[in-house]
Amino acid sequence: MKLQDSPLPHSSQTPEGANAPEPEGASAPEPEGASAPEPEGASALEGAHSHAPLENLATHLERLNIERINNTPFNRGELKDIVASLEKHNADGSWIKNYYDILDLYMMPALVDQANRKYPEMNLKLAMTPDDFALSLKEMIENGVKSSRLLVNAQDRGIHFAIIDHQTIADKTSLIFFEPTSLRDTLPALLASRMRTAIEYYQLPNIHFAMVEMNIQRSSSECGMFSLALSKKLYLESQKLERLHKDNVNGVLCDPNTPLPAEKLDPYIPARLYKHLQGRQRLKEYFQSNPDAEHETVNKKGETLAERFEKNLVKTETKIASVSQHRKRATEYKSLMM
Repeated sequence: MKLQDSPLPHSSQTPEGANAPEPEGASAPEPEGASAPEPEGASALEGAHSHAPLENLATHLERLNIERINNTPFNRGELKDIVASLEKHNADGSWIKNYYDILDLYMMPALVDQANRKYPEMNLKLAMTPDDFALSLKEMIENGVKSSRLLVNAQDRGIHFAIIDHQTIADKTSLIFFEPTSLRDTLPALLASRMRTAIEYYQLPNIHFAMVEMNIQRSSSECGMFSLALSKKLYLESQKLERLHKDNVNGVLCDPNTPLPAEKLDPYIPARLYKHLQGRQRLKEYFQSNPDAEHETVNKKGETLAERFEKNLVKTETKIASVSQHRKRATEYKSLMM
């Protein structure tokens, strides 16, 4: 099975000739090239159930603009076949050549709902536009919510997810924008810029916004899965992240307009947030900043970060790469059937 390439740029790809200008307004424009409207009353997934469910669904979703994907009801009937296709890709190595970001975009509302059912106090919000982000944050602050996570998404130049961690420190709101790749790439930089602009547009008070680069993602379409996994770990490890947020509100973490690079972020971050890290050199760099983390277990199996990393390395046609996040995707999708 081989998914057809998406016409949209993928999460860590830079559109040719694209820059990352500061947006003029809080809302992202609708992408060009939207498909012709379907007849009234037609199912948004009609035609997506065939002999190759994963490929046909992805191809069908690619023909829809982002807004219509967001409003497409989650169809559980096809989920079993999608999971089977994902597991087949993971087993035969074809995951290395496929893109899954459009499927993650489609599945994300259901995945976020499930995460909140498992961890009711996590306060995870899915914000598909800068307006959604700012209004969700405003509502939580007004309701006295002291800690939350906001899964945010870029829309018009491709698909890219990141996660924002919110903690209230001494009546000040600390927001940390966690980028799983690098903010030197166009889509991540654009997404971060739009979140900052939304905060300014809605004049949210006492906000301290910082951008940090984790640089743990090397694959091109796993930003959604990285961000979802990070949201849970940010909640579970929230006490260990208090120093990061305190330094942010005190103005000593980084310049507000300059992302904190990975090597300066590493000393703040517990090892569990790096479970799906891709890249042996990046793992080495983390241990240089956190030597004690080499012996720390990061899962219920009692594995260290290095042991887990080596266990998930597989040899593909072109290179040795980590399949960890791809396996996690199949697990997350499968859990929706339970």
